[in-house]
Amino acid sequence: MIEDPISWREPWYPVEDANLRAAIQAELAREVGPLHPLRETEPVVIGKRDDCDDVVVSLSNHRFAIVHLVWHGGIDHYSDQFPRTRIFDGIDALQQALDIDNDDWAVGEGSA
Repeated sequence: MIEDPISWREPWYPVEDANLRAAIQAELAREVGPLHPLRETEPVVIGKRDDCDDVVVSLSNHRFAIVHLVWHGGIDHYSDQFPRTRIFDGIDALQQALDIDNDDWAVGEGSA
């Protein structure tokens, strides 16, 4: 078994369930319109944030993205902007973003 190069920390986790992955992948395909920056990148769902609709995708150009799905089943009127997407040039930049999210999440959990 190959070790995952991403350190998944709460609230993030790898999407390993095939049915969940297929459902998220299908919604992503419905939401990414012709003007969206992910359109020609063949995004593949690899992770999800447990407390919201953010997902991590790997891209065909060896980059990664965090995408906030809106789950309305179609292309947004502002298809170049939604679903909201942050693109990362490599796994190190993605890992840094996930770690920051973990730190922010941990602070919020501690104050609850």
